[in-house]
Amino acid sequence: MKRYRLFLLAALAVSGAAAAVDRDTATLELTQAVTAVQTAERDDAARYAPADLDEAHAMLDSAQSAVDGRNWTDVAIYAERAKVTGDLASSRSRQHRAEAATAEIERSVDSLQHQLGGGAP
Repeated sequence: MKRYRLFLLAALAVSGAAAAVDRDTATLELTQAVTAVQTAERDDAARYAPADLDEAHAMLDSAQSAVDGRNWTDVAIYAERAKVTGDLASSRSRQHRAEAATAEIERSVDSLQHQLGGGAP
């Protein structure tokens, strides 16, 4: 039983060390998150996906607080969440704009068909 405990403690120590994130990795994650949020802003996510964009900003704020505390693991976690949420906001915004453009094209086609006398049944 003692041998099993020793093995378990060693496994936990190794897994804890593997979960630790260094400053460079955290900084890279944060940079990628900032880029994703900026892309979402350029994609007009404030208009089409405001909740997602707000969440991404909140995660960036949390990541920055973790930077201030030099907690690199938390920086990486919050930055990854900000990146994913920023990417989601961009995707939703682009989807909305694509659906609006498709609807406009469909209206134009319907109008042309009507003008040509070949309206849909």
